[in-house]
Amino acid sequence: MDSTTITIDPTLSFLGILNLLGAAQGLLLAIALFNSKDDNKTANRLLAALTITIAIIVSGAVLLSSKYVFVYPHLSRIHHPFVFLAGPLLYLYLRESISKGKTFETKDSLHFVPFAVFLIYLLPYYLQSSKSKLDVLSSEYVADSLGQWYYVRSAIFIVQFLVYLVLIILTIIHFSHSEKKESQPDPATLVELRFFVIASAVLWIGAVLRYALDSTGRTNLLIPLGASTLVYGMGYLKMTRPKPLLLPDEGERPSAKKYEKSTLTSERAERYVNKLVQCMQDEKPFTDGDLNLQSLAATLSIPPHHLSQIINERLGQTFADFINSYRIEEAKQRLLDPAFSHLSLLGIAMEVGFNSKSSFNSVFKKHTNMTPSEFRNGNCSQG
Repeated sequence: MDSTTITIDPTLSFLGILNLLGAAQGLLLAIALFNSKDDNKTANRLLAALTITIAIIVSGAVLLSSKYVFVYPHLSRIHHPFVFLAGPLLYLYLRESISKGKTFETKDSLHFVPFAVFLIYLLPYYLQSSKSKLDVLSSEYVADSLGQWYYVRSAIFIVQFLVYLVLIILTIIHFSHSEKKESQPDPATLVELRFFVIASAVLWIGAVLRYALDSTGRTNLLIPLGASTLVYGMGYLKMTRPKPLLLPDEGERPSAKKYEKSTLTSERAERYVNKLVQCMQDEKPFTDGDLNLQSLAATLSIPPHHLSQIINERLGQTFADFINSYRIEEAKQRLLDPAFSHLSLLGIAMEVGFNSKSSFNSVFKKHTNMTPSEFRNGNCSQG
């Protein structure tokens, strides 16, 4: 059927606008993840790739439902192969979040074979002229059902995603029964894991129901809307995630010029230093994961700018370096104390003031040239 026999009036519905906003949110989140300075860069990059994938899938669905695909025919079916990236990327991201430090192996590339196969299969279509694509789109548009291509692609996707949901659940079960409890992710990561698993299962059920009950395409934007909601949820969890204290080398010691007009005298500075050290030894305020310069200054009844000055000038450290040094010494004592042997590494990290296992590992290795696990195991074997 010739495309000119059909009148096309592209319109963008409210549902389409919501989906596009979700796609835009996904792209912004991906940029933030790529630029994140968190320790687990592999997990961040996998999550960024997942959000970009969702943005492409959602945008493609909106393009088709709004009929703007007839205005930009060369964008048609661009998103079709990307649906086969969602499951693999989600699984790899969750696996990396659970077992941090696991390197991406060559065999992991096999997860992307379905994507590559569908991309190669669609290459002849992508290389067609604009008129040829419009003819195909027009014939599909007037058809009574969604067509064989939709049902084959959707069936394969549903089966593939189910396989990855099972893999994800098995990975979590295996981890929960593992003896290596020190590899447990921090609480914020656990919240993200639960959110991803539940949201993904709901989306999969929705895809199955749509596949079984809707042959008209009227619900074409509902699953993408769910995916858009997933992106909004990811963005919210990332924005509200507790920020770990900066690592020692992430702060810069202020130059001497900063304190040129300071009213802090030598005698008062010496008194403040003694008061600070005594407080750190006796009251251990560093075990508070939310401790900052202002709260510590309030505890000591010292002006914050004076506290900053004595730490920088008298002790020659940044605030982060100063606090972390006490946390590491406290952690070393607990790692060697049999009374704390029942605690995992994460448990000790949280008790001495760290908000995540990744920051604990990084700072501990910075101070001792070994990981907490190596420190504990090495001293236990010597004992």
